[in-house]
Amino acid sequence: MSYYVRASDAMPLQVWRIDDVSATCLGVTNPETGAGTYFKAEPGEPILDAVKRQATSWFAADGQSPFHKSPLKPGEFFPRMARPTNEWSSAPIGFNPGVEGDLAFIATARGQMKALTRQLDRICQTVHPSEGTLKTYGHDIRNLLILACTEVEMHWRGVLSANGYLRDRYDTRDYVNLRSAMKLDQYEVSFSNFPWLSPVGPFGGWGYNGRPSQDLEWYDAYNAVKHDRENSFERATLAHCFAAVSACFVMMTAQFGSAAGSDGGIETGAFFEIVAVPAWALSEIYLAVGDEHHKSWCPINFDFSAGKITGG
Repeated sequence: MSYYVRASDAMPLQVWRIDDVSATCLGVTNPETGAGTYFKAEPGEPILDAVKRQATSWFAADGQSPFHKSPLKPGEFFPRMARPTNEWSSAPIGFNPGVEGDLAFIATARGQMKALTRQLDRICQTVHPSEGTLKTYGHDIRNLLILACTEVEMHWRGVLSANGYLRDRYDTRDYVNLRSAMKLDQYEVSFSNFPWLSPVGPFGGWGYNGRPSQDLEWYDAYNAVKHDRENSFERATLAHCFAAVSACFVMMTAQFGSAAGSDGGIETGAFFEIVAVPAWALSEIYLAVGDEHHKSWCPINFDFSAGKITGG
């Protein structure tokens, strides 16, 4: 028995349970008696052939199936990873069904996000951010870069550990596996207070060259100025601060949805804006089945062993 998502131009996404002999649309009352919500195969007939025989218009001209197989069962979700659902497929950032259990963490992380945003805004009152000044560096900028990057690392560790990926000591060879799991490299952030600045994709290209510690320039600069300010001070730039604080904003959003990162648009939401979001395949979304007030969600660990990225 497997679960599938069916896309249709005429209705919201549907969740189907399909086995060798039957196909049942979930989330509807008495699907066996409805039109287009239940199909049964004849003896020896493949079930998808039975569906196609009875609902030919659902299939593309080339015979391509409208059903997209999901590795998840209805109600399953990955802790601290926001994804769209079949009910909210038009919201590409999606949401985290376990957010109620993380409210204390979200509150403290949002407080730190506000503090980082205020520091960045204060620096920008002294150094007007523009293409010509983004290479400016200094002690306050270095300190903010270090704080922002340690906050990003905290988020990385938190997502990994919440999904059962436990280490005595983590490094970027562990962290980089979040890129594909959360599609972090597809997020881009713009800056409402400085609309002339180009959007930033803080995780773009991460792990593509097998060097996850160096692929992110702002993170590589953080390591350099943290350990060797004397010789690397000039790498603590305003541009790297914008990228590092943006990475914090992306991590909040990618874990818990847009509301968690934006804080209602008061401070961080007024400074940062997500302008590019992940493109989730129908096989990757969470499956919500049940009425509005009675949905049962069950956390399961994300399997990081598939497609694991390595490097130094």
